[in-house]
This record gives sequence, C-alpha cells and structure tokens, in this order.
Amino acid sequence: MENAISNPEVKLITSKKPLPFARPDITDEEIQAVERVLRSGWLTSGPEVEKFEKEFAKAVSSKHAVAVNSATAALHLGLETFRIGNRDAVIVPAVTFTATAEVAEYNQTLPLIMDINPDDYLMDPDLVLKFLEEECRFSSGRPVHKKSGRTVKAIMPVHLGGKPCNMDRFQKIARKYNLRMIEDAAHAFPSSYKNKNIGSISDITAFSFYATKNLTTGEGGMLTTNNSRVAEHLRRIRLHGIKGQTYGRKRWNYDVVEKGYKYNMTDTAAALGRVQLKRSAEMLARRKEISEIYREALKEIPGLRLPLSSPHEESYHLFMIEIEKTSKMNRDKFVELMFREGIQTSLHFIPLYRHTFYKKKYSLKRKDYPNSENFFKKILSLPLYSSLSRDNVHSVISSIQKIMK
Repeated sequence: MENAISNPEVKLITSKKPLPFARPDITDEEIQAVERVLRSGWLTSGPEVEKFEKEFAKAVSSKHAVAVNSATAALHLGLETFRIGNRDAVIVPAVTFTATAEVAEYNQTLPLIMDINPDDYLMDPDLVLKFLEEECRFSSGRPVHKKSGRTVKAIMPVHLGGKPCNMDRFQKIARKYNLRMIEDAAHAFPSSYKNKNIGSISDITAFSFYATKNLTTGEGGMLTTNNSRVAEHLRRIRLHGIKGQTYGRKRWNYDVVEKGYKYNMTDTAAALGRVQLKRSAEMLARRKEISEIYREALKEIPGLRLPLSSPHEESYHLFMIEIEKTSKMNRDKFVELMFREGIQTSLHFIPLYRHTFYKKKYSLKRKDYPNSENFFKKILSLPLYSSLSRDNVHSVISSIQKIMK
C-alpha cells in the first residue's frame, strides 16, 4: 500500500481507525479462483497466465499481451527489446514514480527528465519538442543530446492518474525524430485516447497490477504490442531467455538463446487478474461515480483547485486536488489535519529531480522544473477505490469542508 504523505517533523495523532488511501476490491470470486490454482498443483506461469494474456489483449484491442511480475519489469523489457543501452537516452516526465526513470538506470541509459504541463500534470509535448530542437544535434536522422553525447532513442509518456497524454503529438514527434514510444500506463487501465484503447497505440505499453491499481494481481504487470516479433522476444527475455516456456514443454530439453530475466507472472496472480478483468467495467463505473461525487461536492470550496476533466476516457485511478496559494491552508498542514480526521491521503508524485539519487547523479536543479515544482507544493490525492463506501466518500468530503473553513 502507498503511505499517506506527511511532514516528517509533525507527530500525527488520531483516535480514529484511519480510512486507507487505497484498498483492493476483492470478492469471493477472486479468492475461489486463486484457491482453484493452489489446488491444481501448477502455481507458476502456466494455463492461467496464457488465458489472462489473451483476455487482456482483447480488452485493450492489442494483438499481443505479455504478462510479467511488475510494471517495472514491463518497462525494463521494453527498453531491452529495442536494444536501448549505455550509449542512449530516453525522455521521461519529472512527475512520475521512480520506476519510469529507474529502468533506464538498469541499462546505463540516460533518463532525460522533462517538465510537465501545468494544467493536466502530464509531460508536455511542446517542451519535449523544444528540447529536441534546442538541446540536441542530429546524426543519421536521430537526435543526439549535445551535453551527454547520448542518442535519444525513446519517449516514455506517463498517463498520470489514468488521464491519457496527448498521444497524437507524441506520435508525431516520435515519427519525425525516429523514436520508439514506450507508454507507462501503470495508472491507465482502462483508459482510451480518441476511442483507441491505451495499450493498442504505441510500440509497447506497460501496465501495472500492483495492489493499489484499478485491476490488481497483488504484484504484476503486462506488456502490450501489435508487433508479433516483439511479443515473441518479450516472452523469451521475461524468463531467462529460454526458447519455449516451462508450461507445455514435452520433454526435459530446453535452450537459452539470449540474455533474459526472471520477470514471469505466476498462475495464482493471473487467476486473480482474470476475475478482476471480468469485473473491471463495474469497478470503473464505481470509481467514476466517486470522482463525480467529489467534483460536485468540492467545486465551490475556496482554496481548492480540482483536476481538469480529461477530453478522453480515463481510468479514474486518482482524484488529485491542489491546495492553492490563495488559501490560508498549505498542503502539508491539510494532510496532517485529514489524518487527524482519520483519513489517509497520498501524493503522486514527488518529482524525480527532488530525489537524492537523481538530484546528485545528474546535478538537477528545482529551478529548471517550474511547473513540476509548483505542482509538487500544492498537490495531493484523495482516497478513490471501487470498494469505498458512500459513507466513506461523504466522510472525506465533510472532513475537507471542515478543514478548509
């Protein structure tokens, strides 16, 4: 679970059992599906994984889906399959979870960290284009980062909170500069962009099934692609580079044909995921309903800025609000008072340049990310999950109304 954000110097005290920020929506059907696998004698990657892949690919209108043990693994395999390595660079947003940039570190690839759009909190295609035109030279049709000498190989847009990025603009940039597109869709199932499902648009899309996500397998992830050769390669390197998977192998013989990883999903996780996938429409409807209740109840409260509605179909993974500078309240104090009311909140995310590792390694300065910095100082996320009761929703709202008075 993600922890509530807070000022570490303030001791938080509450007599109430806190309402968690996130909670998986698990029914008896999921429990029975996992029990069935536990009793089957086959727990690792097998028939449930194969079925889950086919069902998920159909759900997002992709030709292929490859199940793995996390979205981090999915993003890493995306870089691996396109041979993005230690002479290369990838473009990532400043506001994202560390995994988006961390996977570049696995391959000694340089993460080029971009500022966000101040309105929708997403990576700004205008800023990316400006960076490519001003901070890069060109060699054999590819952009080369002047300062590092690294060849820019990919854009990694992040659909923060389940709101789709401007994929038309990013695709246009990718085509112009010969870049791969690897979407971080950890928050974006089920989202769509201009009636195209996220997962069906780019070279590779990576999804997360972590415990807090709209669809959970506890830990888990999925890659989608429309390229058969890429899918075949991903299936090999997710499990040690072995040609032919363990399940369905007729005899003892096997062959390791390339470098691989231990990134496969288990059948127990896939069984849970299959039921969650079947229930995803009802869970999405509930998330949307809660978001609309929040929006209607909070829209007139002075000092609060609500998220812009997406022009596309979003997954309603997060409901983020801003505590505006015009308010007498600040974000950290708001979080403290919400906790005292028995309600946990969270923050998505502390920008990459603020973390010690990235700040020190790449000499990153806050002044170079004005939009992300302004975002960070004001933003927080309210509880939003499909098992959240109506009484819980109104408790969140009444606490906010009380605090903001």
